[in-house]
Amino acid sequence: MQRLSLALLLVAIVSGADAIAQQCGTNAVTFFCPASIGAALTTDDCASADSSQYDLWQFSATAGQTVTIDMHSTAFDTFLALIDPSGIPVAENDDLSSSSTDSRISITLTSSGTWTIVANSLNASKTGDYNLQLSCGATITARRRAVRHGSN
Repeated sequence: MQRLSLALLLVAIVSGADAIAQQCGTNAVTFFCPASIGAALTTDDCASADSSQYDLWQFSATAGQTVTIDMHSTAFDTFLALIDPSGIPVAENDDLSSSSTDSRISITLTSSGTWTIVANSLNASKTGDYNLQLSCGATITARRRAVRHGSN
């Protein structure tokens, strides 16, 4: 059920994170890497089709850069999604492990621009404090390697 509702939310986000955020009276917040943010989901936040609250966070990055996004809460089961600069959902995570309801996305970015993080509660009407961390690694560049054929 959550995946279907999230898919509907992500379809709405494709039209632009700022546009969907403005529909519920808020704006996506832009921050820089590395970042550690304390925030809270409240009943005043945006709500997806399944009535789960979410916040939108944006950051700028370059193609080939590796990022890790962590979401932790003791108040609710977290759910993360990542939207690329063209509005396409590229990653999601519910539980970091079988023993944790925290969420993590680790990914090498495929394009440069403004990326959007959807910080969501897995279940409807769950609110409370959470921590969001963004770590950015080095940019990975593809290198072409010459291979010689024949004898040495």
